[in-house]
Amino acid sequence: MQNHIEHKVTWMKKLFLPSSNIPLVLSLSKRTIFLNQLPFKLNRGKFVITNATKSQRLCAISGILFHLVVVHKWILDQWLNTTSTTPPIWKFVLMYYMITLLAAISAFIVHVTLLKEETVFLLNSALQIEQDTKLNGNSFVHIYYIIFIALSIMAVIVMPITCFTFGFLRPCMPPTWTSVMYLDCKSWDDQANAGIFFKTWGAILLYYFSLSVVATGVFGITIVLIYPTEVKQILIENMGSVRTEGFPCLRTYRTLQILTDMHNSVFRHPIMTILVGSVTACESFALYTLITSSSVVPFPVIILFTAVGFDLFIVIIGPFKIMANPFVQSVELLHSFESTKGSKLIKRLVMSFPPSKLTLGDGGFFDKATSLVICSQCVDLLITFLLM
Repeated sequence: MQNHIEHKVTWMKKLFLPSSNIPLVLSLSKRTIFLNQLPFKLNRGKFVITNATKSQRLCAISGILFHLVVVHKWILDQWLNTTSTTPPIWKFVLMYYMITLLAAISAFIVHVTLLKEETVFLLNSALQIEQDTKLNGNSFVHIYYIIFIALSIMAVIVMPITCFTFGFLRPCMPPTWTSVMYLDCKSWDDQANAGIFFKTWGAILLYYFSLSVVATGVFGITIVLIYPTEVKQILIENMGSVRTEGFPCLRTYRTLQILTDMHNSVFRHPIMTILVGSVTACESFALYTLITSSSVVPFPVIILFTAVGFDLFIVIIGPFKIMANPFVQSVELLHSFESTKGSKLIKRLVMSFPPSKLTLGDGGFFDKATSLVICSQCVDLLITFLLM
């Protein structure tokens, strides 16, 4: 009976799970870099550096910076406001959330542009390693990564549409550009006598801006951050299941070391610190607004912060926890290598192998407790906001 159930489970996995992550990764990559906001593109299943899309890249980056200026202008106006009327706190929280998000996305674009050769080499190496592993009949596919890719595709589709509706219905609400074009905007709910043309144009700009932001964030987390980690897990699970003795297994571990070094090189300081810090801050902003101002915040803003809070919570308990898997599994694998038969040179080589660690940017690395620590930091920051 048990063997029959195991056979059914295996059959269901083969039926619904793809045999490789590569088609999913390439499909999501095409959806997230088609705006050419990054200095590389896909060509025949490989990432290549391109300089032919500088105008499109400049347009996408300018859209992000333009909306960032709109947010900064609103905050500056409040600081210089001499009247006794003070906007509610949730409006400041929303603006600070936008600044944190846009600053992090801008930093990632600049970082990847400066390290475009390393980023392309990392992604192509990960694709090649998984392809070689699949040809050897030892490919592994994790269902949680497929689910995360599906959620990423949903975010790329749904969030820009939501922002388009938001910009059309709230033309006086930052970061919509029409909020700084009409002097008779008395409140964020005001229509300011905006015609259908300007409302539609502002909504289209907000759609393009949000698509650039969401697509860049999804590509950075799902592809650049998580996919190499998935390939590292494939290598480790391959070594654990095929227990070949001697040099073949050691060569595979050496490949794991090289991939880990490339991953750490791309996410060197300060980008990993910026990534973790921005996720922590934005999650705290979303929770603060939902807890303290849900009865007075407009419904579109509630939808926005609910989606943000849910998505970032998934990132913290999902990808940030997945980042620790290669370290935990490589430690167990190295312990199993201690019984490997071979010469003293091979045993000495095994003793010199370090675990696969992904840097946090502050001298630490992702381990089992990292996601819990980040959750704790979110709670501490939320409590600080509530006590202010």
